This record gives sequence, C-alpha cells and structure tokens, in this order.
Amino acid sequence: MMTFTEGLLVKYKNHTGVVRFISNQYITICVETYDHKVRDVCMLVYPDKWDSIEIIGDYEEPEK
Repeated sequence: MMTFTEGLLVKYKNHTGVVRFISNQYITICVETYDHKVRDVCMLVYPDKWDSIEIIGDYEEPEK
C-alpha cells in the first residue's frame, strides 16, 4: 500500500496535481487550483488505483 501525504506532487492518468485529502476510502488530487478552493478541480482516486499514481515529490507553491 502506498503512503501519501498532503501536499505531495503526483501524476495520475496524464494529470499532474497535488494530494489535497487522504482517507482510507480515497485520496484527492487537485489538478487545477484557483483563488478560492471551492473552484479547485480535484480528482478522487480509490485505493484500487493507488498503484497507478507516480510520486513526483514535494509541491512548491509558485510565487505570486
């Protein structure tokens, strides 16, 4: 079983994003972020697909 942490930069199905939420049932990977979190685009990934996730490294937020 893979170990994820919030803020980890990952690649899944040709999408690169940041792990935002982790539970035993699923994780979310945010692939598009905006000024307000309610507009962010995040993908749900269930445990049976976790082995398809490639860990890239720690996410570094771009300077504004």
